[in-house]
Amino acid sequence: MMRSLKVLILEDNPFQLMALHQMLNAFRIFDVLTAESVESARCSLASRGAIDLAICDVHLEGLAALELIHELAVKNEAPALIILGGGEADVLNSAASAARRAGLEVLGCLPKPVSVTGLGLLLDSYQQACAQSAI
Repeated sequence: MMRSLKVLILEDNPFQLMALHQMLNAFRIFDVLTAESVESARCSLASRGAIDLAICDVHLEGLAALELIHELAVKNEAPALIILGGGEADVLNSAASAARRAGLEVLGCLPKPVSVTGLGLLLDSYQQACAQSAI
């Protein structure tokens, strides 16, 4: 059996945040930190420690989300990332490139609203990769 992941969701839309949390629960991921702001995410990480995966909306508070993504890599607080966005491929791709340069494994970019199928595929591939590296 695969170990459960510890996940941080950074999403400023309360409905999207709740929907993502419920999707993770449906995938049997219950150790979920939620944050509607970068400051809230930093506080959660400070109190709860490092995570396995961050799911971040890149469209909030100017460049703050990109700064947090960089911090996750520099502080070794998360090895992997899923990027959320509104559909501007160039913005998502540049965020993914910056995250990779910082040392994060970018599992993928998901358009909003996030589909259960899209999220499930990324989570499955990540958990399989984690299981392979544990062998």
